[in-house]
Amino acid sequence: MTPPPAPPSSTEGIYLDNLGELIAGLPSMLGFPPTDSFVLVTFHVTDRLQLGATVRMDLPEPRHGPDMVSQLCLATIANEPDVAVPVVIGGGSADPPELPYRWLVDLVTHELGEVDIPTVHALWVPAIEEGETWWCYEDEECTGQVRDPRSSSFAVFHVLAGVVRYGSRAEMAGHLAPDPEDRVAHRAQLLAARTGQAVDVDASAKWATVRAALDETTEIALPELEDERIVLLAEALCDPLVRDNCLPLVITGEADAAERLWTVLVRAIPAPERAEPASLLAVHAYLRGDGVVANMALEVALDANPGHHLALLLRESIDRGMPPGRFRAMVEESVAWAEQVNVEEAGR
Repeated sequence: MTPPPAPPSSTEGIYLDNLGELIAGLPSMLGFPPTDSFVLVTFHVTDRLQLGATVRMDLPEPRHGPDMVSQLCLATIANEPDVAVPVVIGGGSADPPELPYRWLVDLVTHELGEVDIPTVHALWVPAIEEGETWWCYEDEECTGQVRDPRSSSFAVFHVLAGVVRYGSRAEMAGHLAPDPEDRVAHRAQLLAARTGQAVDVDASAKWATVRAALDETTEIALPELEDERIVLLAEALCDPLVRDNCLPLVITGEADAAERLWTVLVRAIPAPERAEPASLLAVHAYLRGDGVVANMALEVALDANPGHHLALLLRESIDRGMPPGRFRAMVEESVAWAEQVNVEEAGR
């Protein structure tokens, strides 16, 4: 399941004037065009309708439906929406009023109704492409055409914001694929050699290595990362003290630069060490509202190191439906606590 992202605050100026525009905006909300998917778009009702979390899952088989719906609804309820719009993409052909996966829509509608979250305009569309006809499960006269996803309000916003979007979920996953196998294997040999030599480097020197790479990372440039330097960065990130210094970057003005560096290192560093940048990338992506990338980075981290503490913590938080804002508050509290401890120790 794709975890719920928190919508960027700057999207508050985006207005959706019909359901065809909402459907067209789903690829930009999720980061890729969903196929054979169930997407739940939520809203908060204040003085105006505001977009809330958007949650996606693959269309399930009926026997797996109840469990998957429970997980989806748990994540949805944690974000405390006022209303939800279910959208089914694909899953077969339609002969309105007979639409595919009505049983799934009914399950979600019932479970959310139990906690007083109404669903409105449950929709089905064969694919998110311009001109495709969408239908409403509740009213067969409620229908229309999908607008051009490339020029939807959300697509325009993300282009202006410089957000990268992908042609498919597989293409997005490829963004985190390892470098060529021979290069990664060579770096693994270099890491093993340093371990065998029992090279002792203190945490301050390791942090300086990471700090230098961050300083060289800009919006248009990445640091030169030769194999030897990648190995030093891998070694540094495995130090808990260095990792503790890296985590607060997500709530600073260096968050974008740090995320770019972690992405490069996820591809460059061999397992199990690649779990370190992957877990940091997952935190950054989740807190900026990109649940898809966060989930993929977590898969990389836990594949490289199934016992990785930070990755497991974030995995549990997402599975429990913890909103990104609440996880950010945890990070801020941890940083404030660490700073207070440092002040107290310096005063002794």
